[in-house]
Amino acid sequence: MPVFLECFSEQIKAKRDRIREMLTRGRTSPLDQALGGLLRSHWLPTAASPLEMEVVAVDGSRALRPYASGAFLYIVHAMALWRGRRFRLLEADTFLSKARASAISAFVNTRMEYLEFEVAKKAILEGGLAGGALLMDGSLHGRMAHLPRDGPAEGMKGFMLHYFESLYQLLELCRQRRILILGVSKDSRSSFLRDYLLNILLVQELDSLKDLDRQDRDRLVTLFDMAFESPGHAFAGLRALKERYGDRLSRLEEILREAAAARPDHQLIRNYVEAAGHSVPMELGFGGKRGRLIERIEQAPEDFARRYFREAALESRDEDEFIQGAVERLKLIPDLPTIISFHVLLDPRDTPIRVDTPSWVFRINRRLRDLKGNQRALVNVNDIIGALLAGYAGLRDYNIWLKRVDEEVRLTRSIVNELYIPALEKLLGVTVVHSRGYRRVKYP
Repeated sequence: MPVFLECFSEQIKAKRDRIREMLTRGRTSPLDQALGGLLRSHWLPTAASPLEMEVVAVDGSRALRPYASGAFLYIVHAMALWRGRRFRLLEADTFLSKARASAISAFVNTRMEYLEFEVAKKAILEGGLAGGALLMDGSLHGRMAHLPRDGPAEGMKGFMLHYFESLYQLLELCRQRRILILGVSKDSRSSFLRDYLLNILLVQELDSLKDLDRQDRDRLVTLFDMAFESPGHAFAGLRALKERYGDRLSRLEEILREAAAARPDHQLIRNYVEAAGHSVPMELGFGGKRGRLIERIEQAPEDFARRYFREAALESRDEDEFIQGAVERLKLIPDLPTIISFHVLLDPRDTPIRVDTPSWVFRINRRLRDLKGNQRALVNVNDIIGALLAGYAGLRDYNIWLKRVDEEVRLTRSIVNELYIPALEKLLGVTVVHSRGYRRVKYP
């Protein structure tokens, strides 16, 4: 072990400056000063005070084990806490899959999220909640971004149809009962705020180039949009324009490079914001590939179902009946609400929190079908921040309700290995062997 530590030390010493900069500040670029100034001008103080209300907190956990037989065992656990009452759902099952490990892990994660939707509905209906707040760990918009298509698990290929149906039902239930549903993310890699600021820089730069041909200006806007998903094609197009305009497009090139780079909003906030407050709220829809996907679902849901759920249809006993049910569930996706999202810093010494809530909370009745991409939302989020302040316990606990449900729902490695796996083997009457890629302590 000391030999490896020595090698580690040599590596860190050789790359010290770059690693220190990356770990403390993240990505840097010539646009940093401009982005920092724009961010500060789009950072708003909050006049919110703690706002007491009924709160239901929901979280989930998961475990996945590969076995030598080629099968996978998963356990997902979801819990809702309200007034000391615990609403629980647990699912355990096995499946076979030829997919990559990342796709299998993502599948189990969506099973967990699905169980969170279900346990949230259970708590609302059985508890009789009307009004108040429902807190969920993670982004609501991110859950809408999952692709509706065949899943990787044999026997569960059509699962994502049920996933979106459950999400739709939960959001509608909250709307009908006037429940403030919030997705709260402590660690977010989203960049919707940075992208909005970059768009402002793009417009400013294009306006400064007075001799720019109108057609070329439109082309540069297209290349900017392209840089987020297909940077190679974007820069190929930019090179062609630089042959005509030369170094006058240098700043535009930096803007495209920043658009193509991985720079989360939270990094910008940590680097350039020094006061508690919140970012300007943004209304999030879907542009790019996901936006086109929603258009295809809306325009031709049956064609979409037959193309993207071929394997699920083959698994079903009645393919035509499956397609009919798939079409009804797919139609719900374009009808999901747009999401209002913002970042809040409850204490300048703390890390930012991302907050998502449906746009209908602010009487904005837009659906995903109505908004391509994102736009600034002129809404007042003080009541939402007040609800978060009521559960804020300083630097140690960003939300007392979400922390408590996380502690109770968590499936730790030791719990799975020492409780669930022995119980499984006892109930089955066999000793099952894990794959060589996974090790655990063997118990007599």
